[in-house]
Amino acid sequence: MNFSSPLPLGNETSSEETNDWNTTATTASLPTSRNFSYIDWLNYASAGVRWVVFVVGTLGNILVLVVLLWRRSSSQVGTQLFVGSLAVADLGLMFSSVWVTAYDVLTPSWQFGLIPCKLHFLWQSLTMNCSIWTLAALTVDRYLCAFKLSNTVSITNYTV
Repeated sequence: MNFSSPLPLGNETSSEETNDWNTTATTASLPTSRNFSYIDWLNYASAGVRWVVFVVGTLGNILVLVVLLWRRSSSQVGTQLFVGSLAVADLGLMFSSVWVTAYDVLTPSWQFGLIPCKLHFLWQSLTMNCSIWTLAALTVDRYLCAFKLSNTVSITNYTV
């Protein structure tokens, strides 16, 4: 084996044979799903779990939006906006990620074309970031509300 020459890249072909440890020149092949039927069942179970998450998540977030619209409160407008925004972002994530991933588990390749593939990942990252930043804003809002509440409660006439 020649150690002084650079290693060939994946698209280059090497003219020298290697007879070091792989003397039979065989390569290991990955097992296919046809050889091991349990992989098919794992794929179907994974897709089924993802469809259940999709249905429960979609119905739950729609229910949150219905309750927010039905029971409007003028004293908690900020909280309702944050929770509503989070529900909309989660719905966007459910529609862009969960069912597509469940479909991808069962199909060998992407079936929808190049533009929907790029839009899928763009929409997925946008809705995920929207969820993250909505949770961060909700946390800051709750902190400021608790900080304001703790400053208004003071004991001025306390004697022992």
